[in-house]
Amino acid sequence: EITSYGNEITFVGKGSKPAELDNVSPASAQVGDTVVINGNYFSNNPSSCSVFFNTAKANVVSSAIDSIHVVVPYVPDEMVKIRVSISGLLSSNALDFNILKPVIDEITPGAAPSGDTVVIKGDYFSEYPADCNVFFGNQEALVLSSTINEIRVIVPFTPQVSANIRVIINGIPSLNNISFEILRPVLLGIEPLTGTFGDTVNLYGNNFPTDPSLIEVFFNDVRAVVTEASRLRLKVRVPTGNNISPVTITVRYYDVYTWVDKFVLNPAVVNDVSPKTLEQWEPIVISGSNFNPDPGMNIVDIGGFRAPVISSTPNEIRVNVPPRLDNGSHQVVVTTIVGSPVTWNGYLELKTSWVRLADFPSTGRTGAAGFSPGGKIYFGTGLEYDRVLKQDFWEYNPDTDQWTTKSTYPVTIAYASGLSLNGMGYFAIGKNWSYYYTDLMRYDPVNDQWQAMAPIPGEGSSMDSPGFVIDGKAYVPAAGHMYMYDPGTNSWTEKSFPPELGYFGGGVAFSINGKGYLGIGWVHQLGGDVNNFYEYDPLSDKWTRKADFPGYLRDAATSFSLPNGKGYVGMGLAKPQMEYQKDMWEYDPVTDTWTRVMDFPGTARCGARAYVVGAAAYIVAGYGGNYEKDMWRFTPIE
Repeated sequence: EITSYGNEITFVGKGSKPAELDNVSPASAQVGDTVVINGNYFSNNPSSCSVFFNTAKANVVSSAIDSIHVVVPYVPDEMVKIRVSISGLLSSNALDFNILKPVIDEITPGAAPSGDTVVIKGDYFSEYPADCNVFFGNQEALVLSSTINEIRVIVPFTPQVSANIRVIINGIPSLNNISFEILRPVLLGIEPLTGTFGDTVNLYGNNFPTDPSLIEVFFNDVRAVVTEASRLRLKVRVPTGNNISPVTITVRYYDVYTWVDKFVLNPAVVNDVSPKTLEQWEPIVISGSNFNPDPGMNIVDIGGFRAPVISSTPNEIRVNVPPRLDNGSHQVVVTTIVGSPVTWNGYLELKTSWVRLADFPSTGRTGAAGFSPGGKIYFGTGLEYDRVLKQDFWEYNPDTDQWTTKSTYPVTIAYASGLSLNGMGYFAIGKNWSYYYTDLMRYDPVNDQWQAMAPIPGEGSSMDSPGFVIDGKAYVPAAGHMYMYDPGTNSWTEKSFPPELGYFGGGVAFSINGKGYLGIGWVHQLGGDVNNFYEYDPLSDKWTRKADFPGYLRDAATSFSLPNGKGYVGMGLAKPQMEYQKDMWEYDPVTDTWTRVMDFPGTARCGARAYVVGAAAYIVAGYGGNYEKDMWRFTPIE
């Protein structure tokens, strides 16, 4: 009952009427399209209106008493029923509606290699490429353009040989898939079939990818650089890392494809070797063709010894003289292809005083000491990197070019004077920084033992003080004095010493035909080096000044004498230039003259040690900015 003003009346409600649906326009549309539902008993308030496509609720754009505008929601089905609810009251009827979903009709062409462009035709696509997703199997393709009826895509790079293509438009998958064949490479031929390292080779076929980065080409197991790629041809460079011929060429593109034809590497051609006569330790230049630009892939043997390759181009190889190569005529053999050595038709004549031997096996060294009794060399102690004192000791066998470790010296020591007497080795004086040794230690190479002998008189020496041996007795300078050691009596006797040399060190010493020679080093009282050179006569105990050394003033030079009756002085540190030297000089006591001979071929240095076995001297270690460990044999050319 309702009471109104003025009169009292009675009102009886008959209830609300449910919405009546007349039609939907259009009757078919895609997901996301806007459609209009026409009917009666709707609402002017959109929030009171709910529209369902089957069970999927649509977004209401606007509403009136007789129409509702909605956006078609995603529904898995094609045919749906539309219902409307107004304030919770469901419509009295439903409308049929067809949701238009993407359909694929065909793809043109039906087969193509990866990287090609294909066209997918159908219905209900999108004019906006960003709305379109196309998949070849599980690999998404790049969409180039799109319309309602056509999508242009690039076939993706995939290991699949065949794939089902599916399209998704705004998240809506197509009603169907369509099969597609992804064409794989077809191999046809190789041109040319022969060549050399770095040459360009054309590989013909079909269905290659046009992006060189997507395909790998191998010569045997070595990858080649692909310089150009097209559908019908690949251009590649013959890799320098392969030295096996004939070559199997393969393409790796999700699978391995192999050409039937083989590629053959051209063998090296050796036209010339320069110099043909080698009198200095200098690089050898081999001229020709078909060499490998990678130095490590060329093998050069000279006289049966492997030559270190310095550099190479397709037409030139530069090598160093092989270690241990002796004077004489030698064949030169170049190998760039495994199993195909090429021999030069001439001979390399080696006329050099120097041959490199096996390096000292421990750390680089200076201030070391040694001796050479019994045809072998014993060497060790001294200073290594960071001026660390050492006491290790080694034996070198010239016959086998091998080093063997021996009993260590009893203490760490540098700048000892090493001497050979009657089959034994001796270390005299030396120092351990501020402590100057006066010890004399004898080494027996037979039983590998050290034994203390009578110490040298005096205070020792703060500097390197080399001595010499005459008639089985040792003469050792030390701090402005010289002492003679007699191993028969194990006793020392002071002898005369050149007063001009004073407190002398870093000098050279050797003996020739019963005379001793000393000089060319540092005089403490002068604060500098001298080139004075003296001869000692043990019978008269007198010194005679001889011809001055003609090279730069220096100290820490290397010296020795050979059975040819000559003495040799070289290398060292020249002052005041502070330059390490590599020159070598020969002294003839008969004529009292100096002659420059073949320079030391290694790094310029000071403090290298020399030991004589037979007619040759063996020079090892030293310092030239680095602690060196190389060993060289010197034999004078008469």
